[in-house]
Amino acid sequence: MKQEELQKKYMEYQMISQKIQQLQQQLQSSEQQMADIMATLQSLDEYKELNEGDEILFPLNNGIFGKAALKKSDNLLVNVGTGTVVNKPIDATKELIEKQKEEMEHIRSQIDEKIKELANRASGLEEELSSAAKA
Repeated sequence: MKQEELQKKYMEYQMISQKIQQLQQQLQSSEQQMADIMATLQSLDEYKELNEGDEILFPLNNGIFGKAALKKSDNLLVNVGTGTVVNKPIDATKELIEKQKEEMEHIRSQIDEKIKELANRASGLEEELSSAAKA
């Protein structure tokens, strides 16, 4: 194998390695988003079980909470983007979050597939470079 070909393959290998690292970071980020989604679903289930007047904690800031008596409603205020908030029934809100969960699972699956694909290519390049170095 010519020196120029070796350099090209090595550069491709390095680029693939960097891309794999980026994808792994995206995967980690998506895992945090998935944890947030799961926590939201659990909170919605817990909210449905509450009764009017129950004492609840509400967040003021990270780790700072206040106590309040619940004014029960079958609707929630949901931010749908660009500062727009709409009134949605609890079940419709849960469906929205479930859809986000499905989308996140799909994204995670795509990232995982891309990582496997790139890892296979990197492995092939490694073998080529290794055998060229031995020659």
